[in-house]
Amino acid sequence: MLKTSMLLFIFFTLFLIPSCQKDTSPIIITPDWLNQYIADIQDNPEYYGTKIYRYEWEEKIVYRVMIPISSCAYCDVYDQRGSKIKFKDDADFQDFINNIKNEVVVWEWKMKY
Repeated sequence: MLKTSMLLFIFFTLFLIPSCQKDTSPIIITPDWLNQYIADIQDNPEYYGTKIYRYEWEEKIVYRVMIPISSCAYCDVYDQRGSKIKFKDDADFQDFINNIKNEVVVWEWKMKY
C-alpha cells in the first residue's frame, strides 16, 4: 500500500502539477487597421498562402505582409499605425532583414474546406 501511495504521489507531482502552470506567452494585440486588412483579404483566393508577421525593428513594432503570388522585392512592411514603410534602397531593406527580432505569425490565409 505504501508503494502504491508513493507511486501515485510521484505521478501527481511529475505530471499533473506542471500542467497547472500559468501560460506566460505574450498576448499579441492586433491593431484595428490590420484586422480590417485581414477582413478585406481573407476570402480572396489571390491571397492564398499570405502570411502576416509581427516583428520588433528599431525598437518599434512592424508588420510584414508576405503574399506568395506577388513578386514584390520587399513585400509590404507597415508600422504600428498602418503606414507603409518605404525602404530607401537595398541596404536599408537589408538592415531590416538583419535586425528584425521576435517574429510572430499574426495571421495566415489557409484554405477553408
